[in-house]
Amino acid sequence: MAMSALPDDSWWVDDPIDEQTEDLFGRGPFVTRAVTLLNQIGSRPSSTVVGLVGPWGSGKTSTIRMIVAGLNSDQWGVTWINPWALSGPDAVVTELLSAIRAAVPKKTTAGARARRQLSRYGALATPALSIVPVVGSAASSMANEAIRRLNDQGATLEDQAEQVREALHALARPTLVVLDDVDRLQPEQLLAVFRAVRVLGRLPYVHYILAYDQETILDVLSTTPIADKQGARAVAFLEKIVTLRLEQPPVRLEHAETLFNIGCAGAFRRASASVSEDAQRRLVEEREALLLRVLTEPRSVARLLTQVDIYLPLIGAAEVDVVDFITLTFLRITYPRLYQALAMRRSALVETTALVDSTDLADLRTEFDEQALARLDVPAPHTRRVAEALRRLFPRLTTDPVRSAVAQHQRRGQRRISDPDYTERYFALTSITGEVSDDSLVRAIRELADGRPGMAAEDLTLALRPDLTDAQARERAARTLRRAASLCTELSGSEAAAIIPYVFDQIDHLRDPAAGGFGPDEEATVWLATLMHRADKEPLPAAALGDPVLLPYLMNAIRLAVPEPADATIAHLATQSSGSSWLADAVQATYDTVWARVQEHTRLGDSAPIEPVRLYVARLESAFGDEDVNRRIRAAVNGGLPIADLAARLVDVENVFTSTGPRTRIAGFDATAFLRRIGRQRASATRADLDSAAAGTRPGALDLADVSWANRRRYAAGTLIEALDAGTTEPGLLLPTPPEEQGHPFTNHRPSLISEGGEPFDLTLQVAVLLPAGDELPARVHSGWGPPAGTREEALTAAMRSSPISDWIRARHSDWGIAIESWTITDPDGRYYTTAQSGARAAKPGALGLRQALPLRVGAQLITGHTAQSPNQQSLLLTVGIGFHLAELDEKHEPAEARSRTVPLPAAFTLHALFELTDALVGCAQTAKALWTQLDDQAPPPETALLNLSLTTSEGLSAVVDLTTYPRHGTAVRSQYSKVYQYRSGSSDIAAAALRDWLSETGYRRHEQAILDMWDPALQV
Repeated sequence: MAMSALPDDSWWVDDPIDEQTEDLFGRGPFVTRAVTLLNQIGSRPSSTVVGLVGPWGSGKTSTIRMIVAGLNSDQWGVTWINPWALSGPDAVVTELLSAIRAAVPKKTTAGARARRQLSRYGALATPALSIVPVVGSAASSMANEAIRRLNDQGATLEDQAEQVREALHALARPTLVVLDDVDRLQPEQLLAVFRAVRVLGRLPYVHYILAYDQETILDVLSTTPIADKQGARAVAFLEKIVTLRLEQPPVRLEHAETLFNIGCAGAFRRASASVSEDAQRRLVEEREALLLRVLTEPRSVARLLTQVDIYLPLIGAAEVDVVDFITLTFLRITYPRLYQALAMRRSALVETTALVDSTDLADLRTEFDEQALARLDVPAPHTRRVAEALRRLFPRLTTDPVRSAVAQHQRRGQRRISDPDYTERYFALTSITGEVSDDSLVRAIRELADGRPGMAAEDLTLALRPDLTDAQARERAARTLRRAASLCTELSGSEAAAIIPYVFDQIDHLRDPAAGGFGPDEEATVWLATLMHRADKEPLPAAALGDPVLLPYLMNAIRLAVPEPADATIAHLATQSSGSSWLADAVQATYDTVWARVQEHTRLGDSAPIEPVRLYVARLESAFGDEDVNRRIRAAVNGGLPIADLAARLVDVENVFTSTGPRTRIAGFDATAFLRRIGRQRASATRADLDSAAAGTRPGALDLADVSWANRRRYAAGTLIEALDAGTTEPGLLLPTPPEEQGHPFTNHRPSLISEGGEPFDLTLQVAVLLPAGDELPARVHSGWGPPAGTREEALTAAMRSSPISDWIRARHSDWGIAIESWTITDPDGRYYTTAQSGARAAKPGALGLRQALPLRVGAQLITGHTAQSPNQQSLLLTVGIGFHLAELDEKHEPAEARSRTVPLPAAFTLHALFELTDALVGCAQTAKALWTQLDDQAPPPETALLNLSLTTSEGLSAVVDLTTYPRHGTAVRSQYSKVYQYRSGSSDIAAAALRDWLSETGYRRHEQAILDMWDPALQV
């Protein structure tokens, strides 16, 4: 077969070729040699049976035709017999002798005689075939006796055969009888052909070519009494029939590639397919790894390409990935049972969300491993290649979960079969009714980007107006939105901005409250985020900022549009100057609107529309930190914002899915957290308003299914009243409890920051800040990151000069009589670590000892690198420590005449002073984040840090802190306290929690109220 010679209107034809010029497989030398052999055979009268052996579809018919074309037609008579046309065994002899007779020339005397004798011979031979032995040199006496009864002249079959032989000897012209596809015959037909060829048809100058697949013909012979299911006997029998065996030359890989490439090019041309360079590369890889390793014969290759030619235009070449489509088509026609299994499990194979039970994914992989493929009728030599191809099609079958997730994510929007938005197209084998094609979607996007909506945009709008009660219609709309997002990734900034108003217009038609918030509107948010990531020039539509319905979608879209970590990036964009970038302006406009909306909505009281105000506050906190938002809230409350109405906006509401549909209800309210926001004293000052708002109803007695603002206000007010009453007797309940880390990497982190030799400090506090929070410190196995050494050292000293701990030391100038010294670099290595020190010197003149003159020292060490396990993960560790020689000071913190030995020391800290110091030390977490930004101005600092906070005192906590007013249980002295906390933004939270823990672990009691008074946010605005 020669597909290059086929016109586009006959690509499905499976006709053999006749001339070597049409051959694609380099079989010319073999054909030439076969012609030479036949000419040698034809020059002798002995009848020869030639077997052309080759698999089905290997082109045996084409090879025979080329051989025949190479014979001299003036010297040879050639005739063809189609075994498929034989009606039964009795017809074999008639067909065989008629074919030989047809090859004999009519116009010569010898030819006419031979034709007459063949006719007579055929009349006698046909009824005798069934009793002629398959193997023998002459007819049996039984056969001759049967012929005498049929022939009134009394001639035997052998007599008539001899007359035919004499006539053909006299003619002396070779005849070639071609019997193709003899392996397709039934057992009784096959034996009849062999009888006819081996016995009755063994005539002078009559030669045969039998074309067959040996494996198939041996299987057929094994079912006959001749072989009796013994393979060796079948082979021996076939060798007696076939005199000369010729092997059909196999198709070499380069020739199969040529056939495949020509066929693909034609199919793609007829389907108007556009194939990217990446698709071409993958097609070559799939061809080499699978397709042409299994499809080794021309017919099998052509059969695949014919299926591609039929169905690719039906589906639409622009609607699928052609490589995945060809691979799945191969699986469909080659392994039908495997294809059925894939079709049944296609949803699980392309699922993008994590399975609840990890064993489900393992079970899915087991369904399509090599053992399972063998059970699905994939031949053993093919199972490995097919299993690898399935993993290329469906990343979920990959055993590496990271590679699987990455591949699944990267393929979104590429029309791959593993993209759930496109999977159905591969199995539907036609276009899907009611779904917008990618071609139409591209035209709609272009119309919208150009500001000229046309028919395609109208069709898209219609598709985005689904019947929200129809699950299939909702899913079609969701798929269309996801595909639209993937098709917008190459738009220019102005084009993306031009489409944003259209997306906002669609959201209201996609919201499905009845589905519990899980409608296609969420997919519209993804499209909106894609556009916002690229947008430029045109500002956000004013309608979107002013519409409370659209505001939550806009906030979600921003989080999706900005680089990770989203919250830190949003906070960074919010501080940029106006006009610095489109996205920064959009973030600032949106978050300003959000904060204004929180206040406006609260002031509307019970008449306000249902709106996710709690979400607004959470988004503001994520971007700007709890402390920033709390300061805003406290200022708004000071300005008259009603506390009960504000608390109502922060009541948790949940969706409950029942048999009758989703329902909303009040889920709870964190009164303790709210009191920390606004301050317990502010809430206590408005107790009368809270009593009025609660209307004497306890929260537990309210109807939780009533989510009106009035009922939420009653619920929040009642819960606040209960918390205030509980806090009066149990102040510890109101203290913060920041998250603690049990397993952490700080165990062996003990840097020497302020050691001077000699006696230890009376009190040392140290904090280590790890960015990002994790279980590894920066490792030396990878070099540090950031600017050169000089710039790095300048950054550390500058950051420490403006750090909270330096501010604390400067604030001690008036009451301690000390002056802070300059920060200086003491121990650098260039890139990995840098250490700096400072301190405070006594302002009192005179001869002072070292410890008296320099009563406190402070040090800082900066380490940057990467985690050992993740070479691409930047890591920063800032450690800050401060030490005090308190025994050298008097009660005024001035140099004492003699070293004190009393407990507590005269210079001991008050509990409030220790809180302020601890708060300043913990505040150095913000210094670490500032250093991150200075070292890498491209990546915003991580949102969360780990803090290892420790306190060390050689004589016990009671020696350096005046705790005489608090009762104590036990007398044991602890010299060191250490704990690791998660840090986001509230240093005072950790300071208060640390003081509580240090005192409680030492045995002190009734200190909670004092710490609460120090920490209470009511004292801050």
